[in-house]
Amino acid sequence: MKKALLFDPYMDTLGGGERYVLSFALGLIKNGYSVTLAWNSDKELREAEKRFGLDFSKIMVDSAAYDLCSQKSAYAERLNFTKDYDLIFWVSDGSLPFLFSKNNLIHLQVPFKKFGSNAVINNLKTVFVKKFVYNSNFTKEVLEKQLPASKGFVLYPPIDIDKLSSGEKENVILSVGRFDSPSHSKRQDVLVEAFKILSKKNKDFKLVLAGGLVGDETLMNKIKASAEGLNIEFVINPDFTELKSMYSKSKFYWHAAGYEVDEMKDPEKVEHFGMTTVEAMASGAVPIVISKGGQKEIVTPETGFLCETPEEIADKTLLLISDQVKLTEMSKTCLNRSKVFSIDNFYEKIKVLL
Repeated sequence: MKKALLFDPYMDTLGGGERYVLSFALGLIKNGYSVTLAWNSDKELREAEKRFGLDFSKIMVDSAAYDLCSQKSAYAERLNFTKDYDLIFWVSDGSLPFLFSKNNLIHLQVPFKKFGSNAVINNLKTVFVKKFVYNSNFTKEVLEKQLPASKGFVLYPPIDIDKLSSGEKENVILSVGRFDSPSHSKRQDVLVEAFKILSKKNKDFKLVLAGGLVGDETLMNKIKASAEGLNIEFVINPDFTELKSMYSKSKFYWHAAGYEVDEMKDPEKVEHFGMTTVEAMASGAVPIVISKGGQKEIVTPETGFLCETPEEIADKTLLLISDQVKLTEMSKTCLNRSKVFSIDNFYEKIKVLL
C-alpha cells in the first residue's frame, strides 16, 4: 500500500482549512493510500470528527513525524524522513519546505503577498514540488505572481452537501465564521451593523452568529456588546449536527470577511474561498455576502448577492423579504449551484491530481 503523509501546522484550530485537509486524507484513502497525519496527539482528530461529522478512524497520527515537520530539520534529516513516503500533502504557512517524497504537493489556503524567503532557494525547493494545490482561483492568481503557473492546480474545498438539507424555513439570518480567525477577520461586527439597519424596517428576523472560539474572547465580547438590545444570538463552537439544523432553518446567509479591504494589496485579509457560504446554499439559504476573494467564485446573480457595504447587505435582504416568489426561486437555484462543490467532485479531482 502506498504511504502518504499530511502536515497542517494549523490543525488545532479546526477551521474550514482543516476540514479540507482531513477530507483530502479521506480521498487518498479511497485511492489506496495509508495516511499518516503529522501531529502531536489524536485529540484534535477526535474533536474534528464531532465538529465536521466525518469518520477519520483510518487516519494514523504520528507525533514523531510532527516534531520533524514542525521544526527546521537539517537537510539530510528531512531527506531521510520524507523519502520513504509515496506522497506528501503539506499545508504551507507562507514558507516552502524541502520535501523528497515521490509526489510532493504543497497546499496553499492563504493568498500570501510574500511567499517563502530567498528567491534562489525557493526556486530550488520548487523543483521538488509536483503541484501547488490552491483552494480557489483567487488564491491561485495571487500566488502565481511568485510561483510557476505550470504547477498550479485548483481544488475547491469539499462540501458534504448530501448531509445538508433545506428544512422548514424560519425568519433567521445565519452567519458562520470563527470569532478568533488567525488569518483574517470574519467581520461579524459589520453584520451587526447591517442587522441594525434591517431591524429598523423589519423586526421579524433574528440574526444568528455561529462560530468556533478556542482563543482570546476579547473580539467576541466586543461584538456581543455592540449587539445588545438586538435580536442576535451567539452560538459558540457548534458541532456539525447543530450547524446542519441552523443552516436548514435559515432563509438568508450573511458573510462580511474582507469588508473595506483592498484585495490586491491585502489578499490575505479577504475570504480565500467561502466553505460556509456553500454549506448555506446547500441548505437552501440565500447568500448575501461581501464581494471579495473566493466568494465571487461561488455566488452568482441567480443564487444571491455580492455586496460592498452593510447598508447593501440589509437592502438586498429586505428586497427578498418583500418578494417571497423571488426568494423561493433563488433558494432552489442555490441547491443546484452547491453541487459544483460537492465532496464527490472533490474526490474526482483528487484522482486527476494523483
